[in-house]
Amino acid sequence: MKTQEEFAQLLGVSIAEVEKWENNPDEMPFAAVTRLTTKTGLTIEEVTSYERPKVNPLDVGNSWSKAAFTKENLITYISGAMDCSDLLEKHKKDYIDGLRQIIVNTIKKPRIAFVGRSDTGKSTLINTLLGAEKMPTSWTPTTSIAVYLKHISERPDFIKDDVWIFSSQVGDETLWDVRKLHNEEYCTAWKIAGGEVGLLRSYGIRQGENYDKQAGAAVIFVDSPALINCDIIDLPGFGTETASDDNITLAVAGKADIIIYLSQANGFMRIEDITYLKENIRNLSVWEKRGESSLAPLANLFVVASQAHTVNHGNRSELKNILDKGCTNLLKTLDDNYWDRREADSGYEYTNDVLRSRFFTFSTDIPDLCGPFMQQLKQVVENLPVVMNEHVKKAARQYIDERMPNLLAELQTYEGIVSERENYEALLAEIEKNELSRIQDSDEKKKEVLSLIKKLHISSKKEFTEYIAKILEIDSLVEDIKTSKIKNKKEDIEQYVSKLQSRIQHKCENILEVNSGIISDKTAEYVKSFSNNITAVAQNLKVDIDFDAAWAFGAALSALGIVGGLGMFLASTISGAVLFSGLGLGLGTSLLWGAMTASVFGPIGMVCGLLLAIGMAIFGGSWEKSVAKKIAERFEENKIVDKYCEGIDKYWDQTKTAFEKGAEELEKSWRDYVENLRKTVNSSDIEELQRNIVSLKNTENFFSNIQL
Repeated sequence: MKTQEEFAQLLGVSIAEVEKWENNPDEMPFAAVTRLTTKTGLTIEEVTSYERPKVNPLDVGNSWSKAAFTKENLITYISGAMDCSDLLEKHKKDYIDGLRQIIVNTIKKPRIAFVGRSDTGKSTLINTLLGAEKMPTSWTPTTSIAVYLKHISERPDFIKDDVWIFSSQVGDETLWDVRKLHNEEYCTAWKIAGGEVGLLRSYGIRQGENYDKQAGAAVIFVDSPALINCDIIDLPGFGTETASDDNITLAVAGKADIIIYLSQANGFMRIEDITYLKENIRNLSVWEKRGESSLAPLANLFVVASQAHTVNHGNRSELKNILDKGCTNLLKTLDDNYWDRREADSGYEYTNDVLRSRFFTFSTDIPDLCGPFMQQLKQVVENLPVVMNEHVKKAARQYIDERMPNLLAELQTYEGIVSERENYEALLAEIEKNELSRIQDSDEKKKEVLSLIKKLHISSKKEFTEYIAKILEIDSLVEDIKTSKIKNKKEDIEQYVSKLQSRIQHKCENILEVNSGIISDKTAEYVKSFSNNITAVAQNLKVDIDFDAAWAFGAALSALGIVGGLGMFLASTISGAVLFSGLGLGLGTSLLWGAMTASVFGPIGMVCGLLLAIGMAIFGGSWEKSVAKKIAERFEENKIVDKYCEGIDKYWDQTKTAFEKGAEELEKSWRDYVENLRKTVNSSDIEELQRNIVSLKNTENFFSNIQL
């Protein structure tokens, strides 16, 4: 068609009509467009040069640069001290290295974990945020490893590839630690393969040719604005019937700063989703702090109805109803004390409206449906680095406030040895004279603590099993079903059972919380008694002992990570709270203790919740009694009580191990202190004493001049 006449003839219209359309193409009727596609075989898109609207990638302001600047300055300042020849190695280790660890562990890019069932479109959403097709997408379960996406600028010099694949286990250690990305020796030991992004399909999906190589994680370096302020983690989907996938997801998601939970809009928030999501929320980092943070309550939680276009072509009213119902269904399964710990730590009340505000829609087919989600995600990703920047400054100040008194006391000791050596000789003599009595008393106190741990272990199991026996009585269940106004509908019954499971888990944790408070107090008595015994020897002397027993014990516990019932003791001490600041939980007691229980009872609660709730049918006749009998049968068949009792055993075994390790390290620290004191007092090397004095004064100056 080279002329207007030919074009008009093809469509059966006048030349005047063609001229009008040429001058104003928008006036060409749709019927003429479709006729043109029929005559030519072209698509409507080709005819109209139409481009489907796309969801723009996540574009955030670089608020991370300020936090990165803080980190770089502090690390540079600390490195200068660590390289200083006037500072002795022991003082670097005792005072400065702890601060360095806080800086390194706390100032980190926010981590966004994508969680959900295997068919919800996590990878599609990630690709959308990145503006690049980096993640394998499929309607079948795909990703079976934890995939960390980081900005290209963070690629270490020793990594030349776009992707490195890591093993699921090295020695006794499971799960590659992304915090050690810049440790060449560590990463090389874990590395399975390196290369292009295509490796993910080979190692990370079940259909991949190298899937049997036992990969556990991968890191991808991407040049995307979305990754300037945050790291993204794509996790294996729930519900693939692969326990290892669920374990990876639970472990990694528990360390995330932002959770994006996806559930398909069609079938939104089924009972499986509710079970998984409840556990994710329980372990979600608390960055919102009333009076301290600009973040709104639960700002770091996003519950997303994915593939929203499939609901009547994205009908807004229907989608709102779906989100409303999804939130309501979740609320129906929460026990009355679900928010207690989070409220205690944040100072906020978590109302139904607060939770509903965290529900969103997403679809790449209808960009408008993504607006609220993208806007609020942008907001939290921009604000969170600012909050983290202030958090690390607070943690650093607390660390300095905790360590400075001991530093000054140690300085006083060395200055005293120079001017009044005979007093310290007398102190050593008293220490040696008292040592046997001190050891005997300490051993006795240790036995008392260990005996109490054993007693609380037994009583915890007894109280829990008695509670379960009572709650599982058929008549008791029937009455509870009636009181709860449960209807004979599959959805209602599943939600009731899910809430029952939450109540059971809360009861178990509450029993442990009460008993952990008891063992915390007893442990504090032990540490105080240890401290009193070593300071008592100096009562009649003109010197003080600068040994900090509480810090030594707390440092030993914090190095373990998993401490069971001693988590409450650790959290209640400044030393413990500060040393654990890298968890991203703030410095609050409640959630720090909660982190100790999550590793034990999180997986149990999730597994048991699924075993109990899924597949509950509608019952006829005296249906309440039928439901009650079915619940009791499920408990028996799946040995749920046994699972919880095993968790209680594990919890108290961790407590016992942690206390023994803490006590052992405390004794060792004291022996090292005495030995160092003896060498110092008996030394005629005045220059060595002066070096210690200079070193401690420089360390004091280091703390005093730090820019926070």
